[in-house]
Amino acid sequence: MGYVANSTLFGIDLVMLLVFLLVIISTIIAARAAYSCLRRLLDLRVGKRKSKAASNFVQYVILSIGIGYGVLGVLHLDLTAMAASLGLVGIAVAFSSQQLIQNFIAGVMIASDRRIRMEDWIEITGDPSNRPSRVLDVTLTKTVLRDVNGRMTMVPNSMMITNRVVNYTQSGFVEIVLPFPLPLGADRERVTESIKRVLEEHPLVLPNVQGAELVATERELNIPRLRRLLSDQTKLAEFVPRVFVQEVTSMRIILGIRFWIREVQNRDAIVSEVLSTILDKLRWEGTTVP
Repeated sequence: MGYVANSTLFGIDLVMLLVFLLVIISTIIAARAAYSCLRRLLDLRVGKRKSKAASNFVQYVILSIGIGYGVLGVLHLDLTAMAASLGLVGIAVAFSSQQLIQNFIAGVMIASDRRIRMEDWIEITGDPSNRPSRVLDVTLTKTVLRDVNGRMTMVPNSMMITNRVVNYTQSGFVEIVLPFPLPLGADRERVTESIKRVLEEHPLVLPNVQGAELVATERELNIPRLRRLLSDQTKLAEFVPRVFVQEVTSMRIILGIRFWIREVQNRDAIVSEVLSTILDKLRWEGTTVP
């Protein structure tokens, strides 16, 4: 009986190639299943950040073992010879996948220096929408964000490196600066006192927060990294709202209103409440505003 040789593709036995594909598919399924199970198990126990890091580690270990076994144990490939023979192909693929590689490298940099993490509130200054957004996930090629309006956006990781990113969570607080025009004949001192009184009474404007907001604010002020960022502002009483003359024209005076908040995700709502209350108070006192 004669011997019938198995068919080959690029010098690789087709049967072994099919076995290799089955090993890779099984490895990917097992890695994803392990990731999902660990996330469900650990999310509530240790938090989403640590849960994702542990789940990714296990996922990458499973993938490395499966791919390594498929290449070395099933196909019995000589990696040195294969790398030499695929050198030109690799260069061509690198040029065609330049954007993908750039995003991958950016993802590695984000993961290593931890400039942004899951659950952080950030703002990308180069983004036309320029809205504070919450980080839902950071993968090797993209960052998933959800803004204050509930819109979900997938941003290439390279954008997080090439643009200036404001991380409100790591900075702890954000200062709001608002221009407020007044007629030249308005009683500036009385208006200033009225504005300060409104800010002092608002429950989400520092330093007069109460209850759970007060506990969260004081806890953040004790974080060493945040204390270094804030420099001379490490006590809650130092975040006092300020009102000053910003500009004077031939027709009006423009006051500058500065105050600090912690809940950046509610920035628009807080600003709206503050301005509405100021306008109502000034009208009630008989002050005309433009």
